[in-house]
Amino acid sequence: MSQPDGIPATAAPATRSWREVARSLRPWKRRLIGLLVTWVVIAGVTVAFGTSPNVPVLLAVLAALAMLLWHVVDHAEAHHLTAWPLVDGELGGQGRGNDFRVTNLAGRLAAANVAKEGREALVHDLHVQLQVLIRERLYAKHGLVAEEEPRWSEGVTPPELWQLLVGLPPPDLYRPDRLDPLLTRLEKW
Repeated sequence: MSQPDGIPATAAPATRSWREVARSLRPWKRRLIGLLVTWVVIAGVTVAFGTSPNVPVLLAVLAALAMLLWHVVDHAEAHHLTAWPLVDGELGGQGRGNDFRVTNLAGRLAAANVAKEGREALVHDLHVQLQVLIRERLYAKHGLVAEEEPRWSEGVTPPELWQLLVGLPPPDLYRPDRLDPLLTRLEKW
């Protein structure tokens, strides 16, 4: 018995998984071929000029430069505006901007709704990320570190954000109607 694409039924899942792996490695195949072609061309040019290149060292230097370039290309792209889910049946107001941490929070919330991630773990992770955002905003705006100058920090931090920074998180922090006002206040602060 065979599948419509001509693959036997028993081999279909394995073949499809190999196809998926090959498809996901396609950009790396191009990158590695480009690196090897560049290496051969540079080695050939140096030989043509009458020098004897140290070919392994040249490959190592090119590989290091290529990895740095690939990292920058993969991680320095413009972040997309975050689309937030409905909040109590209405659209969640204005866009959230393009801060990757906020985008990450939105993605985790959406994944938690689909994957049914444990609420305690999600509340803990959200609380930690929000504390980091509050500390960074406190330092960027006022030059204060909450642990070093708690009274000054408390004085300039909105009360709901200060309570989130020094206290325990509310058990329903994962809920959009609870999280949305905190994020809005953090953005406006």
